[in-house]
Amino acid sequence: MALRRNLSRMTRLSVITGVAMLTLLGATGVGVGVATADPQARPASDLTVSGDVDAPLTMTPSALRALPNRTQDATFRTHLTTQEGQQRHTYTGALLHDVIAPARPRGDAAAKHPLLTAAVVATGADGYAATLSWGDIDPAVTPAPALVAWMQDGADLDAPRLVAPGDLTGARYVSELRELRVAQLA
Repeated sequence: MALRRNLSRMTRLSVITGVAMLTLLGATGVGVGVATADPQARPASDLTVSGDVDAPLTMTPSALRALPNRTQDATFRTHLTTQEGQQRHTYTGALLHDVIAPARPRGDAAAKHPLLTAAVVATGADGYAATLSWGDIDPAVTPAPALVAWMQDGADLDAPRLVAPGDLTGARYVSELRELRVAQLA
């Protein structure tokens, strides 16, 4: 009986704590473009930047397009190992680094490269996720930094797409990109 009563109290405490945490998380958003606490309430093409950042944000497609952009060619194999599985595309978009920078990712200010211990988890509308190290993102570190594209081969995409130009198979390309979560690993 005492065990059941304690479990019931723990369950109530867990629910109350969960609701409080969700309320706090929803109250901390700072926006670029349109910001809302409820992901269901925001337009499907908006992109959020969250995690270990000082200023979480949500970017509208127009805010994303207002960032400096670049055009990048990318070639990758699909799951096929033959030439038929080879794809070549030209993407236009903003550097992933430039998309995340306004959120002010946290790093060790005393370190030589404060963000090299950070990673970014990119998640699409269908739940597909891929992780990139900061070295894959920072144009000062890699010659082919990741891109958040809004155009493919001159045609507008319905939603942003994460493009990792150096990938051999396109495994870290995330279609209908919805969230970028920064994680400080050290």
